[in-house]
Amino acid sequence: MSSFNSIAAKRIAQIINLSEEEIVGMLVKPPKPEMGDIGFPCFTLAKALKKAPPQIAAELAGKVEQGAPFSEAKAVGPYLNFIIDESAVAASTVGAALASPENWGKSESGKGKTMVIDYGSPNIAKPLAIHHMRTNVIGAALMRIYKATGWNVVAINHLGDWGTTFGQLMVSYKKAEAENPDQPVDVDALFKLYVKFHADMEADENLGNEARDWFKKLEDGDEEAKRLWKSFVDASMKPLYKIYGRLGMHFDHYLGESYFEDKMEATVENIKARNLLKESEGAMVIDLEEYGMPPLLVQKRDGATTYATRDLAAAEYRHKEFSFDKCLYVVANQQELHFRQVFKALELMGYDWANGCEHIKFGMLSLGPGVFGENNGEAITGSTRKGVVIFLADVLDRAVEKAKEILLDNARSESVKANVDTLAEQIGVGAVMFTEFMQRRMKDITFTWDRALNQQGDSGVYLQYTHARLSSIIRKYGKALPKEIDLSKLETDFERAVMMKVGQFPAAVEQAAKENEPSIVASYLLELCAVFNRMYTDKERHKIISEDEILSAARVGLVESVRITLANGLALLGLAAPEEM
Repeated sequence: MSSFNSIAAKRIAQIINLSEEEIVGMLVKPPKPEMGDIGFPCFTLAKALKKAPPQIAAELAGKVEQGAPFSEAKAVGPYLNFIIDESAVAASTVGAALASPENWGKSESGKGKTMVIDYGSPNIAKPLAIHHMRTNVIGAALMRIYKATGWNVVAINHLGDWGTTFGQLMVSYKKAEAENPDQPVDVDALFKLYVKFHADMEADENLGNEARDWFKKLEDGDEEAKRLWKSFVDASMKPLYKIYGRLGMHFDHYLGESYFEDKMEATVENIKARNLLKESEGAMVIDLEEYGMPPLLVQKRDGATTYATRDLAAAEYRHKEFSFDKCLYVVANQQELHFRQVFKALELMGYDWANGCEHIKFGMLSLGPGVFGENNGEAITGSTRKGVVIFLADVLDRAVEKAKEILLDNARSESVKANVDTLAEQIGVGAVMFTEFMQRRMKDITFTWDRALNQQGDSGVYLQYTHARLSSIIRKYGKALPKEIDLSKLETDFERAVMMKVGQFPAAVEQAAKENEPSIVASYLLELCAVFNRMYTDKERHKIISEDEILSAARVGLVESVRITLANGLALLGLAAPEEM
């Protein structure tokens, strides 16, 4: 549809004093199919032309260039509406999808541009919790969407593998090791030590000073501190890789905070060179009061660095290494002030590329009543320090168990039973992931099993089930589609509606990239399935496979174009597209 919009805008721009870009931004979809496919509202022209909008629309209809790819351009009240020719609709949707399935939905709008995306980025030495899911799923989807629009994308996992937390772990571990020389070093043991440290600190505040001392030792290169730190990092990575594999996550680089440990001195010197550092109660800060923000802490009183120092060093490194046009940080909205401070500091340091840095915020995720028995009927988000947290792996495992039960209860073929474990993993994990896309990322979401695993509603399972249905139709057809398909046979209103919806896929992907909003793709896919299923259930008028081989080929081609679109869209979101369920 975006190409048709561009053609319509170009024709309108030939007769009015607005640019094609301005006109494209004004175009709307008429509320009823019989009104047309693309509408141009004439209200904004009324004041300049001193005419009523319906009169302007009528005059434009008489002047605008007619002809392909439009069958007609006509005035409908205050709108100039374009009707796309049926052959153009079929060729640009079904024809295009069938001609290049792997490229359908892709574009080159970002060609020649580089985007660095920072997502995932957990504090290690503890298992991933349910609240880590949002950055991973949203970030990975944006990575794929930008790639689909031609961008060169560099995905970075900025691991939280440095800081006072490791001093806390060292204090707790050394005490445990003194009591048990065989104290294990694995991620579960480290998590328990982390929780124990904070419980012990409530009775002994001096533990906080000990932790800071240990972290200072680490920064100063103390051998024992370095040995402990490395053992904690090594123990953390294997379970991380396993979870990322299940979620379909991909990172080009694991460049945690520790990577920038030897680069922060240069960053601090850059800040000093700009006369930006000020002393505040023994610490060094960048004063941001003029910009309505509190000071940004760069160095603590003991000389130790901060999250902000490491983020500044990381940003400098990323631009030097990758020359990015955009650098996206997919981090919860609670960190909004932090990133405003960091981006302003980069700007004050004289980096004009700082305006390419953007915080991709998202709302909170909580588990609804009864998702896990221990939440006692209340939505929870958890507290890692207190040990009140639900691990992401446990949620995925529970989802897979439930998906397996549903599959076995409804299995209609032996192949589903034979592949039930693989299918359950695809459906269960996909169901959890898709909850991230049911609404726009800034909204808080509450996870419930009923919503996630609903085969009839707005869920990933519904999309996967529709893909399996489409695949079943293709298998039933039982042969390759002919090279030449008579798409003019697709002439009913329902068939046209499906074709038009298929044609909107590339524009949906472009818009998702423009707004950094993967839910746009998810909403589009749900609409596509709804439109197709309306046609499919009208079996009296739309029998897909019949004795009419020419009509059957055309309708199977339409089905295949929907399947291709759905599979490509699911892939952008990180979900599998099962061929049977």
